[in-house]
Amino acid sequence: MRCKGCGYSLWNVPGRNCPECGRGFLPSEFEFRANAVEFCCPGCMQQYYGTDRSGLPEPRSFACVRCGAACDLDAMVLRPAPGTGDADAELRRVPWEEDGKGFVRRFFRTVGWGIARPSDLGRSIRAGSDPRRAAAFVAWLIGLVIVPTGAVILAFILILPLIPGISGAGSTRTGGAAYRQELLSVLGGVAVPVILGVASAAFAVVAAAGIAMLVLRILRVPARWRTTWSAFAYGLGPAAIMAVPYFGPACLSFPLSVWYLVVVAIVLVHALGIPGWKAACAAAAPAVLAVALMVASILVGIGFSSRAASSTTPAAPAGAAASQEDDP
Repeated sequence: MRCKGCGYSLWNVPGRNCPECGRGFLPSEFEFRANAVEFCCPGCMQQYYGTDRSGLPEPRSFACVRCGAACDLDAMVLRPAPGTGDADAELRRVPWEEDGKGFVRRFFRTVGWGIARPSDLGRSIRAGSDPRRAAAFVAWLIGLVIVPTGAVILAFILILPLIPGISGAGSTRTGGAAYRQELLSVLGGVAVPVILGVASAAFAVVAAAGIAMLVLRILRVPARWRTTWSAFAYGLGPAAIMAVPYFGPACLSFPLSVWYLVVVAIVLVHALGIPGWKAACAAAAPAVLAVALMVASILVGIGFSSRAASSTTPAAPAGAAASQEDDP
């Protein structure tokens, strides 16, 4: 439990103000894992545990069983339960799934966690995540990456005919009609690849999560689809950098792909509580399989081309072969 102003640890603090920055706080403002925090009577330090959805004790006010004093949740002293780490006691939620926050804030906080705080993202997924919301996040993020580049291409194609000297530009009725017809064709030509690009990228993330879960099962990790899918979906944050038109997809695809796999591995470690090597195998398996299929398809294509070339090689005429045999 840390101060929401300066990040100072608030465990074992009897007052209701942060000792570091003076910001006020109340235990009821936080969420904890069930039975992960001791709520201590301020008089005799008798421990109680939280069992509701937010990890808080029920009821909020009661008489202490040891000293008989009135105990109110917001007056109690909090500390992690034995065997529970500081980082594991507080219940974190994926920012995208926090209700009551704005869309932009939730989206970019989730992207930021995927880029710089994958361990927190993994612990939040472990506490619970909604696969449908994770799918919505993937759709928005992929759209953010693909749409800007498509918009730049569209703008270039539409502006080009307006430049003097280029065919299609003109102010006559015929020229305007031609331009409108060209506009509709261009919109269709750009919109279809954008839609297909979003759909194929989303399918690739789903397929990667499925392959990773299969690898985890082979490694005897009882991984659930909800957790594995959320790790691949919310770990996609680094891909947001590719939203820079042209430069992102052209120059950053490979390093960001590697970064993504590293982030997913870290998220899986904290979401499933598994060794790093198992998480690395699961995260890298989809990429390894994709490369293997690509190499196999190239080799098969080369084989078919070689057979086609050999089958079309013209044979020597029969008369020419016979005359060569007759020559001394």
